[in-house]
Amino acid sequence: MAQFQILCPHSENEWRPITIDFRFAPTGDQQYLWPSFEEAEAARRQLLANSPGAQLRIALAGADIGDVDWPTREKLRFADGTYAPTPWHEEAWYQARHEEHFCHVSTEQLGKIAFTENAAKGQVDRQLVMSPGRYLHRFFSSDLDNNAIEGWCARLSVQLDEDTLKITQDADEIEDVYVGGPSSCMAHETNEFDSFCHPTRVYAGPDTAIAYIGSRADARARSVVWPELKIYTSIYGDVSRLKLLLENAGYSKGSLNGARIRRIVDGDSFVVPYIDAGDDLADDGKFLIVGHGSIPSENTNGLGDRIWYCPRCEQDGSEHDIVYFRDGSSEEWCYHCFTDHTVFCAHNERPYSDAETFITVFADGDEHDVLEEDVDAFGAVYVEDRGDWWLATCCRQCDASGDWYHADDLTEYHGEWLCDDHLPVAFADDDAFLLNAHVLTFRQFQEDMAGIAAEVAKWQAAGDRARAEWLRRAQHPGEQPLQNAPCCASHERSGYDCVRQPRSVSGRRSSVTRPCTAIGCCRTSTLRRSLIP
Repeated sequence: MAQFQILCPHSENEWRPITIDFRFAPTGDQQYLWPSFEEAEAARRQLLANSPGAQLRIALAGADIGDVDWPTREKLRFADGTYAPTPWHEEAWYQARHEEHFCHVSTEQLGKIAFTENAAKGQVDRQLVMSPGRYLHRFFSSDLDNNAIEGWCARLSVQLDEDTLKITQDADEIEDVYVGGPSSCMAHETNEFDSFCHPTRVYAGPDTAIAYIGSRADARARSVVWPELKIYTSIYGDVSRLKLLLENAGYSKGSLNGARIRRIVDGDSFVVPYIDAGDDLADDGKFLIVGHGSIPSENTNGLGDRIWYCPRCEQDGSEHDIVYFRDGSSEEWCYHCFTDHTVFCAHNERPYSDAETFITVFADGDEHDVLEEDVDAFGAVYVEDRGDWWLATCCRQCDASGDWYHADDLTEYHGEWLCDDHLPVAFADDDAFLLNAHVLTFRQFQEDMAGIAAEVAKWQAAGDRARAEWLRRAQHPGEQPLQNAPCCASHERSGYDCVRQPRSVSGRRSSVTRPCTAIGCCRTSTLRRSLIP
């Protein structure tokens, strides 16, 4: 059965077992072998409590590592230094699963971690290699958010010395770091600025410098720092790694106010970068001092001039013209915004922002843009049949309906202007006494149509009653017809009934239905004729 011992350095290259009393073994009957790894670990912790600085580790005694179970094998690898622990090794959320994974820094692939995926893989001594971010996302996303995971990955990178913190006050190196590094308003070539040299060259001392990681031509992160005061400012690029390196070096985040930067004259101005951790600068004749004056520090063109910014596009430039708004306010805009984003109101004769609502008013051969609320005051009317607004001077109202029409869409008829829907049927009315006869004709036509509609309604009602009577007779054949029922709408109007009376025709007796005296009766003069010889 395997036993475990606690080793302590005896010399630079030799480790020897020690007893529970911290003596090199064997010594008398003092214990220096333990039956399990856990018991040996408990003894090691007890020894460390009495001698906190001691270097102690657990090892097998007189046995091969293949003679122990796989969890013990993994514990021994941590104990003897075969496995290097990860930065999160002591965290509670990880320790809850440590003996499932035994996660450690990979011994095979740089920058990766390795862990035992399951017991079956542990039995055959097979570890899975994975990137630290993927491992933490896969198993601990319920304990860590994205920022926390990024932070632990940065710590591992620093632990492995993958990145070296570099701080420079060399102007050429600073320019290279900006041009080839993380994107920002200052990360452009010199010819993209108004200044004769790159604006960031002013950070080359005496108080400021640039801290970065990565190569000079391809920096992965950078920050303007104040080395004497151990202050760093906004970090661009790989924030987590550079921040960890700076803080490990004793830096803390702060402001550059009070720091001196290089004084580079450019014509009537100074070369000044955009400074996001300091206020306007002062000129002491030798340096520019951040936060102590009125030289602008928020420009992005590389010069310390007082720059005008267009309130619409927020780009620097020069004022072009005034733009008005419906509420009565106004702003000065640059040429680009003024030419591309304004509309001239023909009523107020002013340029307005195109964000306002405009109505296009047509005129013969022309059109005008007018603010929606000013369209009536402009003298425009809505012509429904055309679906557009038109100047009233181009339109007329129909004298019959009162609706507005374009003048070309109306017809003058004996002094009146009428739309097509109200023009009468043409007839001769040239007689001076018949002027406007079309109006009388139109009214008479309406009265006639109303009479016809009433007559049709009566006929329809009589037909409905006759149909009901026919159905009644079909359902009840033995019943007598209803008495005094009018035979038709004309009888209903006159009150007469058709009757049958015998009479003599040419000396012969005949049975003839007497004709109905009502005009328009539905029954003709003879419905049935019987001749008797």
